[in-house]
Amino acid sequence: MTAELVEQPAIPTDDALSVATLRRLVKAVTDLAAARDITAIVDIVRHAARELVNADGATFVLRDREQCYYVDEDAIEPLWRGMRFPLEACISGWAMLNKEQVVIPDIYVDPRIPHEAYRPTFVQSLTMTPIRTSEPVGSIGTYWAESHVATAAEAEVLQALADSTAVALESVRVLHHLEEAVAERTFELETSRADLAAFAQVAAHDLKSPLSTIAGNAELVTMIDGPQLSEEGTRALETLTRTALRMGGLVDAVLSYSTAANAEIDGDEFDVNDLVTDVLSDLGGLIEQRGAVVEVAELPLAFGSKDLLARVLQNLVSNAIQYGDPEAPVVRIEGTQSRSTIRISVSDNGDGVPMEERGQIFDMLTRGSAGARSKGSGIGLAFARRVALRHGGSLRIGDAAGGGARFTLVLPVRDVTDELAAFADLESA
Repeated sequence: MTAELVEQPAIPTDDALSVATLRRLVKAVTDLAAARDITAIVDIVRHAARELVNADGATFVLRDREQCYYVDEDAIEPLWRGMRFPLEACISGWAMLNKEQVVIPDIYVDPRIPHEAYRPTFVQSLTMTPIRTSEPVGSIGTYWAESHVATAAEAEVLQALADSTAVALESVRVLHHLEEAVAERTFELETSRADLAAFAQVAAHDLKSPLSTIAGNAELVTMIDGPQLSEEGTRALETLTRTALRMGGLVDAVLSYSTAANAEIDGDEFDVNDLVTDVLSDLGGLIEQRGAVVEVAELPLAFGSKDLLARVLQNLVSNAIQYGDPEAPVVRIEGTQSRSTIRISVSDNGDGVPMEERGQIFDMLTRGSAGARSKGSGIGLAFARRVALRHGGSLRIGDAAGGGARFTLVLPVRDVTDELAAFADLESA
């Protein structure tokens, strides 16, 4: 701009903000702090700007590269909503380029005003306040139909509104960036999980097929040529069969662990007493083989996936039998309920788990020092903990009352929600 500025009347300085104005400003600032998108910000500011200084109109202007974009307005008559003007051709652009507030009592004597654009409007006086004075991203215009000299207090309250608007715009920008980052990361995780589950299924099939063939052929050789085999050859075939079967079991365990992370968690209520009865029935052979005694106290109701939790209890009870007293294993299953959780504990009468091993006992393929006499895969407890976390609960280890280990499954007393399960996933990551 090269035009010489016409001197305007001085801004009155003896005005003070009323209590009502201060309250309206506080409300606007509070609303801006809660705004989550630019549409909400524009709506808050255009109304607040007009009300704060009793203007006849207000506009919300954003800088769009080298143009001023009049986003929206609140006025007694239409102004320039939706229009764009070059920065150098309008007063909102002047305020942004010069990084200062403008107070104009008479627009028709100020050379910075494009008079032809204003003649169809009601505007006689105005203020234009830049949003963010360091590097303005927009401005707030307020307009009067009659000659009006904005007071120092009015100018100050408009600048306070503009400053709060700048903070709100930056918060929305950061929030939008975070939401995009979270959405992108969530998509990556979901894709990764789906790929992992698909890979686990394919890998399990591809690994188990040759293992089944090996075990089947070993048994076939034993059936056909058994009497002709040497003692050493017979032992070799038995070892081969056991190893193939054990590897098949390991593949199944790895598959169960990988799919547990994506398993659907329903919110059905069920009786844990019935669940334990089924689990002990499935483990009947092991219980009889080891001569184990299983004591079951009254158990509460629970919410969640009955199938997954049955496998968890099967793992815990099986471990308790195997790691209990080698001569006379005793397993104790108990349950308690509070207002927020239920607890199902499985205790054995073995040597327990040393303190130095408890930090890793739930890790994948990890077996404690007592695992030398067990045929486990080292995956059962990792699977059990993952299922517990998927239910929004936990799996804890402690000492049994009479010696031995005590594993406690903690579950929430309510329907499992997707949000809770997602939170549990984050906790386990």
